[in-house]
Formats: sequence, C-alpha cells, structure tokens
Amino acid sequence: MVLTLSSTYIPPANTHLTPADQMLVAKPLTDLAKDAVASAGPAAVYHPSADAEPMQSLEAIDTWVGRSASRALPRIIEIAKGAQSVLNATFKTFQSTLAATYPDLAGTKYGFTVEADGALKVLNEAGQLSSSQTQRLTLLLNQSKDLKAAAITFRDASIDMVDADSPWSGNYLGRYSLTKENFAATIDLVPLFNKPGSVPPQEYADGFFFSQLEYKGELATRETETAMLERRGAQGLASLY
Repeated sequence: MVLTLSSTYIPPANTHLTPADQMLVAKPLTDLAKDAVASAGPAAVYHPSADAEPMQSLEAIDTWVGRSASRALPRIIEIAKGAQSVLNATFKTFQSTLAATYPDLAGTKYGFTVEADGALKVLNEAGQLSSSQTQRLTLLLNQSKDLKAAAITFRDASIDMVDADSPWSGNYLGRYSLTKENFAATIDLVPLFNKPGSVPPQEYADGFFFSQLEYKGELATRETETAMLERRGAQGLASLY
C-alpha cells in the first residue's frame, strides 16, 4: 500500500452530526422470550467446602528482651579474672599445706564453693570423701582465712560480671541470674583451676565458668533482672548496669 501525503488541506465531508428525529422505544418481550427468562437458572452456584470458621481474636505476646551489656563490662571482666587468679594461687597454697598435714584428704577428688553467708562448702560429687572427711575438710577450708577471703571476692566479682553482661549481646552471661543465694548450687570453684590434659577433655570443658552456668545456672527472667537492677540501685551502682 502506498500512502500519499499532501500539504493541501482537504476538509471532511461532514463536520456536524444531525440528531435523528426518531425516538427509541422499548419493545415488550415476546411470550417465547418471557418463558426463556423464567426458566433460566443462575450462571454459577457457590458451594463452600466447609463451614466458615469465625475469626479468632488476636492475642498479644509480651516478649522480654533484657538489658544491653554495660559499658563497664570489660573492666568488670578484668576484675573477675584477677580475683580468679588470686583464688587459684591461694588454693594451690592450701593444697600444699593439706598434702603435708592431711595426705588422706589431699589425695581425694573434691570441690568447694561459697554459700550465701560466705562459708565455704565442700562438694563431694566424685564420692571419694567419707562423712567424717567431709566435715574435717570443711573445717580446714573455713579456717584458711586467705582462701576464704579469696573465694568470697571471686564470688562477688563473678556476680558483678554476670549482672553487667546482657542476655543477647556481650558474652551472653546475662542469660543467667547469679546471686549469693544460688552461687553454691551453680559454681564449683575447683574445676576452674583445671589445666588442659589434667582431666578428660569433656570434664575440662564442663569446668569452665560459662559451662557451669549453662548446665546448672538459673535462667534470668524479667523478674530476676528487675530485682538485680533494684539491688544495684540501692548500692548506688545502677549506672553501671
């Protein structure tokens, strides 16, 4: 097809439409059309497959996130490390004295911890101590003023460290609630001094501070965190936590 373009303007044949004089009139349906409409069914019928369930009401879920790690956490960790180092040295001195004076006790496997009132408590998880040996060792531990003081210092520094940490950042120690009341049920001090190769690998790993918290510690909650912050506030240390 060839299209020819011209610059000459050609007017349309008719630029105006003239309205018709004829009016549109609706015609009544014939009897045949009326019968067809009356007998016609719906185009589609919806059949639900099951009874519609009423919409359930929404339930609000309150989630506890917990505090952020304190800016003082690195310094508090160093204090706890120093307290553990002093406790380790003091315990070695105690063991040396025990071996010289009570070799039957020094040759047994035992642990010890700190109770809420600051007394040292013997732990006989290996079952190598008799009742009388446990009593005697408990007396000797508490008579060692240096060891007792070092153990209490480490306990308090450990609680400070856990309180300063966060449940979701830092070292995650804040997942747990460590207090003077539950420390004895959570931390055995002797495994903290184990050296690689001195005990089986699993026992060595289980002796870590965090490991003991993980399998024996009390999980922190909104309530325990609130109580901790109130306690720190009463001590004038709220800004650190």
